[in-house]
Amino acid sequence: MTQLSLLHSLSPFSSLSRFSITPPPRFSLPSFSIRAMTSHIVGYPRIGPKRELKFALESFWEGKSSAEELKQVAADLRFSIWKQMAEVGIKYIPSNTFSYYDHVLDTTAMLGAVPPRYGWNGGEIGFDVYFSMARGNASVPAMEMTKWFDTNYHYIVPELGPDVKFSYASHKAVEEYKEAKALGLDTVPVLIGPLSYLLLSKPAKGVDKSFSLLSLVEKIIPIYKEVVAELKAAGATWIQFDEPSLVLDLEALQLQTFTNAYSELESSFSGVNILIETYFADVPIQTYKALTSLKNVAGFGFDLVRGTRTLNFLKSGFPSDKYLFAGVVDGRNIWANDLAASLCILQVLEGIVGKDKVVVSTSCSLLHTAVDLVNETKLDKEIKSWLAFAAQKVVEVNALARALVGQKDQAFFASNATSHASRRSSPRVRNENVQRAVVALKDSDHRRATSVSARLAAQQKKLNLPVLPTTTIGSFPQTIGLRKVRREYKAKKITEYDYVNAMKEEISKVVKLQEELGIDVLVHGEPEVKMTWSSTLVSNYPVLPLL
Repeated sequence: MTQLSLLHSLSPFSSLSRFSITPPPRFSLPSFSIRAMTSHIVGYPRIGPKRELKFALESFWEGKSSAEELKQVAADLRFSIWKQMAEVGIKYIPSNTFSYYDHVLDTTAMLGAVPPRYGWNGGEIGFDVYFSMARGNASVPAMEMTKWFDTNYHYIVPELGPDVKFSYASHKAVEEYKEAKALGLDTVPVLIGPLSYLLLSKPAKGVDKSFSLLSLVEKIIPIYKEVVAELKAAGATWIQFDEPSLVLDLEALQLQTFTNAYSELESSFSGVNILIETYFADVPIQTYKALTSLKNVAGFGFDLVRGTRTLNFLKSGFPSDKYLFAGVVDGRNIWANDLAASLCILQVLEGIVGKDKVVVSTSCSLLHTAVDLVNETKLDKEIKSWLAFAAQKVVEVNALARALVGQKDQAFFASNATSHASRRSSPRVRNENVQRAVVALKDSDHRRATSVSARLAAQQKKLNLPVLPTTTIGSFPQTIGLRKVRREYKAKKITEYDYVNAMKEEISKVVKLQEELGIDVLVHGEPEVKMTWSSTLVSNYPVLPLL
């Protein structure tokens, strides 16, 4: 099957059963004459192409299904993801990138770093403690969530302090590796690295804000050693450590902590290949030097989409005995890759690090994009040709890997080039009037006609805000009633008029609530994203539209 037909026809989830009774059979790998160690996926969405995990979780939380049924949905999803990658021809297939809630929370569970308020007394962490940390329960609140770097994904922030008693409390990484191996697949277990885990944490309540979270590295390294030892014993040949914090401007102590941590882990890395993966930006030059100087590490992954200077760093020097995992397929958007441009970059990299040392990869986990374009049956044909979701990006990675070894799929590359040409020239994205207006811009057009002080005075006169105004900023909860109205409208059980009136009524409720609470800057609550853009719904309220 050609890459082109694979891209348009492969739907790895078409036979996904929600609650399969029997386990899936061992999977026989396809026969591809592709050089080993050539393609890699950093991570993959876990929600499911039709939000299977979301619905299974909601059913479980509402008490409508059992823990075993939830686990079966998760197992079916994992199998389908691994199967898809194997059938496409990916060499390095990740495992332990699936999560019931959040991969940072999974690491907190692995390290046994459960805040005392959840009443955990040791042993393997189960759903009760795990989901209490994620969502709270009747007696205690959930742990804080915050943005995962500059993405729209939010993670559960670890709460740490000097009294945390770390212990190996979740064997998920090993269990999922064994699960894949039992299906006939040798995967690459993925772990969040010790430096990034600590830098993504915060001092627990009652811990002095000046407490150095990095001082805990000596306490968590022994657990990482245990995990690595178990993975090796299970047969793992590669282990991936995600260290996205390496793209930050690290202080000297932080960088030294990273070096010390991996030096301490060095002995446990014997007998297994270690990949340290970075993403979201360039790795600063000093960090690049420290990273590529590590011993007993087999490969390094870099984001070559957002990392605009990394290529220059590679040209200045890269260890001759290491593998370069080149992140050339963008994991953060929904657009098709420019295959010709990426292939040129990969060929340059081969000249730098050697033909047998380049592994084609995604720029970061595909968690940040939609799952499968196959499900978009109503999407405009031209626009659809411009897109690539996670399933399609997997195909792109393999197409580039094959092209790099002289097995270029000419039809696939030609189709890709046609799609890019269409997008560049389409009036949908190129407006000649706008182009002319941009060319006609003068320097004065970039400067305000009034001073900041004058604008502030005008705003204050209009809004009459206090020195520290209050606002909720974000959307209000999606109620059961709102979801019911949306389902009925989608099923054409109610008219658009009724639907819009229901949204207006919800906006009136949330605005009234904010007024009663004395909120200064009101929002309309985003009762329905589709309606957020409609000025007719918010014209009667002095609210802040969330666009």
